[in-house]
Amino acid sequence: MSVSKILFVVPILIVCSVIGANALDQSICSSGSNEELYPTGALKSCVLKDSFRSNDVNCKSQSPVSFYDNGRLEACILAEPVTISGQKCKEFEPINFYPDGKFRSCVKTD
Repeated sequence: MSVSKILFVVPILIVCSVIGANALDQSICSSGSNEELYPTGALKSCVLKDSFRSNDVNCKSQSPVSFYDNGRLEACILAEPVTISGQKCKEFEPINFYPDGKFRSCVKTD
C-alpha cells in the first residue's frame, strides 16, 4: 500500500471508530429510556438495559448511569458489593467517580 493511501485511510478509520464508540455507548441504554447526550454526541446519561462493567465495578441493569464528557463513568448503581480504594461499597447503592476515573464515593457497607 502506498504512503498516500495510508495517509488517506488512517484518518477515515479514526473518524469511524469515534462515531462507532458513541453509538456503542448508546446501545447500553434501555429502549425508551430518556438518553441525554453531550453536544459532541457522546452519551451523558440513561437507564441501563443490561448490567454494565466499567472502572472495575458492575453497574446494575435497569438503573441510571452517567458519564463525563470524556467518556468515563461518573456514577451508577452497583449490581454487587465491591471494594475499591480500600472502601467496601454496598450493592444496589450509588458509586461515584471523578472525571479522571478515580473513585470518589459510595455507600459503605455496615
